[in-house]
Amino acid sequence: MELEHRIKDLAEIIKYAQQYKDNRSYHIGYKKAKNPDTYFRRYESQIILYGGARRMLEQAGINLKGLNVDKLKAEYQELMKQKSELTSTYKDCEKEVRELKRKQENLNQYLGRTQPDPAQDQQEKKDTPNL
Repeated sequence: MELEHRIKDLAEIIKYAQQYKDNRSYHIGYKKAKNPDTYFRRYESQIILYGGARRMLEQAGINLKGLNVDKLKAEYQELMKQKSELTSTYKDCEKEVRELKRKQENLNQYLGRTQPDPAQDQQEKKDTPNL
C-alpha cells in the first residue's frame, strides 16, 4: 500500500512539475512584459497553470530550483518496476497456495479423511438453538 501511495503522489508531482516547466517561460515573459495586461490576456491559461503548478509543488515540499522532471520520471519508472515485481511474486504465491490446498485435499481424500466445510459448520451453528 505504501508503494501505491508513493506512486500516486509521484505521478501527481510529475504532472505539476511538467506544467511548471512547460509554462515557466510564460511567467518570465509576463514579468518582463512592457504591457503586462496585454501579455496576461494573451497567455492567461499558461500563466495560471504555471502559478497553480508552482503552488502545488511548493506545498509538496519540492525544491523548485533543483527541479528535474526527468529524475522524477526515472524514480516513477523504478517504482512501477518494483510494483510489477511485487505483483508477480504475489500472484506466484497465490498460485502456489492454491496448488498446496489442492494437494492437501487430494491427500485427505486418499487417507479417507474429510474436512468439514467451514461455511456449512457456521450454518449448522446458526440453525442449532442454544439450550
